[in-house]
Amino acid sequence: MRRILFAFAASLLLLAFFDACQEPREKSIISLRSLSQQSPVASHQVALEVLQASKDWIAAFNRDDVGACIEVYLPHARMRAEPFGLKKDRKEISDFWKPFLASGASNLAYTQVGIEVANDTTAFLSANWSMSSGSGVVYQEKWVKRGGLWKLSYVDWEMQEKYDTPIVRDVDPTGSHSALEDVLKASMDWISNFNARDGQACGKSYLDKASMNAEPFANLDGREAITAFWAKLIEDGAKKLVYSNVRIRQVNDHAVRLASDWSMNIGSGRIYQEKWVKTKSGWRLGYDEFEEIKQP
Repeated sequence: MRRILFAFAASLLLLAFFDACQEPREKSIISLRSLSQQSPVASHQVALEVLQASKDWIAAFNRDDVGACIEVYLPHARMRAEPFGLKKDRKEISDFWKPFLASGASNLAYTQVGIEVANDTTAFLSANWSMSSGSGVVYQEKWVKRGGLWKLSYVDWEMQEKYDTPIVRDVDPTGSHSALEDVLKASMDWISNFNARDGQACGKSYLDKASMNAEPFANLDGREAITAFWAKLIEDGAKKLVYSNVRIRQVNDHAVRLASDWSMNIGSGRIYQEKWVKTKSGWRLGYDEFEEIKQP
């Protein structure tokens, strides 16, 4: 009898161990299926919306519309502005910006803007900034979507240089934003071409001398080889490509880096870098590095 009970208990332990081993695999499949049901470019759309909200805020600042600037902050938003200190709600933030703009601050411009999309209602923006009275860094703007509108819930910025006399530069205040918008749209077109099963169109987005490192598939040089890779992958049944948690940053006037998580019917993984280069005919891919991490 004891032997029977021992055998029964051992069987239960083996079954429990087997189920525990299977659970992570099952979760990864569910996660992959969930990603494949998302809009292929939902993350891009979030980035575009936040870029527009940021452009609107800068425009309000430059036309001295302090009311419009303050309205963007949530009631309990916080702003850390070095060396001016921490502002703990919208009233304190308002009490800071009103005299700041009244002092003559103007000509605000953001450069080397970066956006990191966390989810459908949250994104983080960073940038370098300059205005007539000084220059510095925006370490983080946390944008959250509330009631269909993008609002600021936390901002961390620093003035690193204060000018003795005002300096007015002839720059596009949101030129960096526009570069990111153009690359996001180019990326969206690429995803659309892939999901339309048009490998040739995907290949046309690369420079003639582009390189692509696709782990664990291939390391390729030249647009012809890269085009053949995408055409073959699509021919073999790859489809339903989705980008999520897009991260994009302007490097300089002619280069933008994009990174993202990705999923499709054959697996999921990470795009470590898409280097988009500005050419006379638009933005093109000069380098592409991604990896497949999971298979369904």
